[in-house]
Amino acid sequence: MSQRLQSVFFFLAALLFALLFFMPLAIYLGETNILRFNVFGVDSLIPGGEVPFKSMFSLPVLVLTITAVLLSGYLAMGLFRAVKLAQFVKLHKIARIDIVVIVAWIAVVFGYYIRIIGAPIGAEPTFKVGAFLPLAALLLTIAAASGLKKDIRKVRSTDRIR
Repeated sequence: MSQRLQSVFFFLAALLFALLFFMPLAIYLGETNILRFNVFGVDSLIPGGEVPFKSMFSLPVLVLTITAVLLSGYLAMGLFRAVKLAQFVKLHKIARIDIVVIVAWIAVVFGYYIRIIGAPIGAEPTFKVGAFLPLAALLLTIAAASGLKKDIRKVRSTDRIR
């Protein structure tokens, strides 16, 4: 079984999402202000610059990021301990939930936050590396989940032979 490779994929997905705590997602260069958007919120890069959003503005992004890190980390650890078919099936269900959380993160950030943040200062976003990390994490999670599904099929077929 290739569960070690899948564990590595889930671990890398968790690591990519954990890196979001240290990287900005986008920078907005306006005429009067420069805003930086990260998972903790929006802040001004100009000393004394006014931020048009409250501190709780990006709370959904923070919650989704923490959830994705925890789910991917749990899946990476759980695959090392999984032995029975029921454990693999449970982990596959959690992997599908993780995919939904990552897709929700991408939809919320790119569908809502990226458009809203630049409007008050009339600026377009300049995407940073942090904006592309969830896309890579999504690909890794999908690859690991499909490998997990193949392993489940393999275990079921060997159970039928006995």
